[in-house]
Amino acid sequence: MGFEFFLFLTFLIALVTLGGIIIAYRRSHDSFHPLIYLGLMFFALYCYIPLDLLYSDLEGLRSFLSIDQLEYVQALNLLGILSLYAGVLCGDGRINRLDYSGQLWSLPPVVCKRIDRAAIILGVIGVVCYLYGIVSVGGITAAYGRSYGGGWSTSGYAREAILLTLPALLWIMTTHVQRRMSKLDWGWITLFTLPLLIQGLLGARRGPTAMILAAVFIGWHLVRLRRPSLSKLIAGSIALGMLMLFLVTNRSQIYIGSDFNFERGLSDSSITKAHSGNEFIYGGGVILDADIRNRYFWGGRYITVFFIRPIPRQLWPSKYQDAADFFGIPNLETSNAGTGGTALADTVGWAGSVGAAPGIVADMWIEFWWYFVIALYAIGWVYGMSWRKVIISGGLWIPTYTILTALSVYLIMQTLEAMAFRFLFTSAANWLIMYYGTRNFSTRKTLNRGNFLP
Repeated sequence: MGFEFFLFLTFLIALVTLGGIIIAYRRSHDSFHPLIYLGLMFFALYCYIPLDLLYSDLEGLRSFLSIDQLEYVQALNLLGILSLYAGVLCGDGRINRLDYSGQLWSLPPVVCKRIDRAAIILGVIGVVCYLYGIVSVGGITAAYGRSYGGGWSTSGYAREAILLTLPALLWIMTTHVQRRMSKLDWGWITLFTLPLLIQGLLGARRGPTAMILAAVFIGWHLVRLRRPSLSKLIAGSIALGMLMLFLVTNRSQIYIGSDFNFERGLSDSSITKAHSGNEFIYGGGVILDADIRNRYFWGGRYITVFFIRPIPRQLWPSKYQDAADFFGIPNLETSNAGTGGTALADTVGWAGSVGAAPGIVADMWIEFWWYFVIALYAIGWVYGMSWRKVIISGGLWIPTYTILTALSVYLIMQTLEAMAFRFLFTSAANWLIMYYGTRNFSTRKTLNRGNFLP
């Protein structure tokens, strides 16, 4: 038996993802429509990578997944993509961006000053916590003098405070919809961009690199009511993807003091090689492991992420273990605990690599079983609704949607957990900045009528 049906399913995924890009652009006239960038990532994960494995490392692929298993997994991937797409198309309201292209979002100067002040305070906190982590390990050379380096702090909040720089720089952009940027404004934006950019490039980390580059690019276009052409966006997305591949492939050579001998080409990337850490292979193994064990988590992991993870460890030292015991889920503090990891060896015959990620479809499958279609539909609806809000209302939705878009690489390529806690953290900062800027303001009703506030 050959791979004909697997190839057919993969062709359908290509048709859905690339066709969705064309349909979304034709009806919205917006290159920032969710189906465009989500579709590109879906195509890469569920079409390009498996096809590359099939034609360049067939025996390696078959050593992990049989033909029947590949067909089963790819069918679920297709169903998951269709579910998320349906959610986006229902949430976006079928609006056309050009109908709102003349709309301007603005705030009274006093409110802009308040928002800028709050954004700068939180952004500086993020920068200081980042520098604290660098100093804690001995300075910049010690932090990035090894591959995959970075700072460290014993406090989880201090480690994640670097994310505060994201809403800070986006709000400074948002308050300047009808104002020119001063040199000081550009200075703040540069300062708040550097921590994530350094963490991404010197630490050879895909997530921070994609997140900060996408946020600055998309945020700037949103506040200026401009869009790149679809061809330019696709070319830029491909370039960003190649940069991420370059960072992963040459991670061992990227550090302070390295000779930067980049001998390995992009074709040598482990992402397109058959091994237990490959996102497509690992995601398939996670799905099969859940089926064989008949074990699904029914929301327990995400209740832990949303409601228990934010509780400081000082107040509840054993929170992850207690949550694991109560919900019957793995301890999420353990690497790969939530998505199989070494436990795969008992069911599919091979262990997942440390730090491997299954992708969003497998992640939702092990959480909700066949109800994963509902979960993915809901995620898609949130993206579609947020895009509609930023087109119609602007204001708070500009940084909110930009962050959703910037974090989508975590969502599609890793898990909802990897995206969710970052979004919760930055959303809280978003709301605090807006609340400080507009509290007790005498024309708050005017702000609501002007669609600046949600």
